Amino acid sequence: MEHHIPADIPTDTIDVRALAALITELNISRRNFKSYPKDHPVVETGFRKVISRYDKLLKNADDIVISVSRENLLLGSTILDASNPVFHDFAHTLFEHDIAVLILRQGLTTAELRNFNIILGLKRDELNRYGGIQELWEKGQIQSLSIKAIRYDLFSASGGTRDGNALKPDNSGDIWERFVRLLTIDDNQMQETLSGDDFDPEMLAAILNSRLATLNDDSGDTGKILESAIDVISLVSTLPSTDPNSRLLCNKLGTFISKLTIDLRRQILSSCFETTMEDGSPVAEAIISNMPVAIISETLHDLVQHQADVPPVIMGLLKKLAKDSSTARSDGAAEDANREKIQTIFSEHAAEEYVPDHYQTKLNAIISESQIPLMAQADQYLLLATVDSHQVENRISDIIMNLFMNNAETPEERDFLLQSLEDMFGYFLQTGDYIQLLKMIEQSGSSLYSSEIQCSLRESYSRREFLDEILRGLTIWGKPRYGDIQHLVAKIGTPFIEVLLDRIAIEDNMSLRRFMMDRLIEMGPAAKDPVANRLGDNRWYVLRNLVTILRHLDDPAIIPLIRPLSRHSNNRLRHEVLSALVSLHDPSAVQQILHDLDSSEREVQLAAITLSEMSYFPDIHNKLIAMLSKDGLSQVEYDLKSAVVKALGELHRNESLAEFIKILGSTSFLNSKLLTHLKIDIIRALERYPQQAVAPLLERLCSAKGDLARQARESLTHLQGRLP
Repeated sequence: MEHHIPADIPTDTIDVRALAALITELNISRRNFKSYPKDHPVVETGFRKVISRYDKLLKNADDIVISVSRENLLLGSTILDASNPVFHDFAHTLFEHDIAVLILRQGLTTAELRNFNIILGLKRDELNRYGGIQELWEKGQIQSLSIKAIRYDLFSASGGTRDGNALKPDNSGDIWERFVRLLTIDDNQMQETLSGDDFDPEMLAAILNSRLATLNDDSGDTGKILESAIDVISLVSTLPSTDPNSRLLCNKLGTFISKLTIDLRRQILSSCFETTMEDGSPVAEAIISNMPVAIISETLHDLVQHQADVPPVIMGLLKKLAKDSSTARSDGAAEDANREKIQTIFSEHAAEEYVPDHYQTKLNAIISESQIPLMAQADQYLLLATVDSHQVENRISDIIMNLFMNNAETPEERDFLLQSLEDMFGYFLQTGDYIQLLKMIEQSGSSLYSSEIQCSLRESYSRREFLDEILRGLTIWGKPRYGDIQHLVAKIGTPFIEVLLDRIAIEDNMSLRRFMMDRLIEMGPAAKDPVANRLGDNRWYVLRNLVTILRHLDDPAIIPLIRPLSRHSNNRLRHEVLSALVSLHDPSAVQQILHDLDSSEREVQLAAITLSEMSYFPDIHNKLIAMLSKDGLSQVEYDLKSAVVKALGELHRNESLAEFIKILGSTSFLNSKLLTHLKIDIIRALERYPQQAVAPLLERLCSAKGDLARQARESLTHLQGRLP
């Protein structure tokens, strides 16, 4: 399982776009494997797509080595499409499973892919319980997809856990010592030479240079040094640039790298150009600033000669180092001369000195010719690597839609384009690009397409698995995508009804359940029969949701359908049914509410009082006044009368004012505190009545003292500020 990663991977021989498509399919396969039963057709179809793309990519290719960071995938030193959310998702999953490198080899099988997805579906504690990623990979016998695990042994001198801050080293001395031990683990003499507390970086570099000079290139030592140095640089990136331990470690690394052979120095520096500290500053800046200006000058010329890809920020850094004398660690005319050389490299008139010769030749040819020459195939691959693959897919979908309009003349052509378009639907669905998906669906209804093509496209995006995946996006992408998904549901329309009803019946999250119920309500009359057909369900909570949907459709035709449920044993369902019947002015609901108002069960009574707020039948109003006028004011009676006052306030009929005035003028020796609370409830309820009917009463109460007067003034203010 141990693999040395080459420092310079020839990416120009790899079809970067095909690789990007494969990574997308791998991520889709992983998510489907986690969401569907193992023998579901969606899972098997996903496996076939992955293996097909995998075989095509590696048919004439050597191993492809993909490096993994927390947020990105890298091919060599190039980040693969940093803006692609699918790549971020896949990289994050690999990183969380301790995978530092993923190596693609020919011959991927379904069994290997299945085991790959099983492992990526494990949680961190499960991963540890099974012995870690390395052991699990060997048990899974996954040969075509090989990995290199993150080496946590380098991250802690004390061998702590891998959680949280335990990943960070205790101090720079521990890290440097482990680095030295790692490089000299096979050489006892070197260990003895470097024993003690100093671990001198110059001496370490000198010994390594001497040893490498006596070995051939196949020994693997160069790769080992490079790999170990990159690991330490990764550790530096976990520390703030202001951390003294970080500065000390960078000082040692700068000295060590300065004394290495120029080839090894170039490879190490090239590998750290994209690495940043926790605060965002480049690691290269911290290391290079600890190198002598003469070495910087020599290294820069070497980078140019080997046409290394140096990021602009590092070029700017080197220029700054050349100008800033404070970064130099030695004085004298020689150092000034070296600094002047670097300034010359970056001067405007000498810019071509750090442009690779072959590239400068091409630029000169373009300038001298009347037209731009055709690009070579190798250069095309390099250019494609810089293109945002997601934007490319967007444009491809537009092209396919146009081909449907102008070129789909035979059934074979239509079938081919339809399959291509279905693949695009799936791609945008899996990447969460609902805006592009909605655009394609809207275009498919254009009158520019024949009715036959419109029908075929509609059938394509209305398939059950397609609609299920859209709704799964509510959980995968969260609230930021709710609006986009709402537009998709509205656009696709009635095919969603049965899918939504199935999901509502099993959804535990109340917010998601409410979202899906609202979408059904927006369907209007089309949703009535499918919802009503499910009223035979024996789960009370499912029935309650169905009744809520029917209630908001505001169709009296549902009354005979839901009326039998008013006698259900579950009180919450009964309450929802009665609420629906009352809102539809069903006379039988009035009789049920009157019956419940006389119930000996307090919860039933309170539920009936709440329902009374929606009913304008005189019998119910009179019953509420009668309940309010009864003698007695215990705590239980107060709770009941307070609910009655609120219900009468919602009904705001003038007939109840006489009873309100009577209570406001009453006194109680034994229950004065509860009576005061009830009077305050009444004053608040008066805000719901017509202003001309209650304003004089509130004004009189304002002249009183205490809590009643304060509440009267507040209620009068609310009443006067209310719109007529």
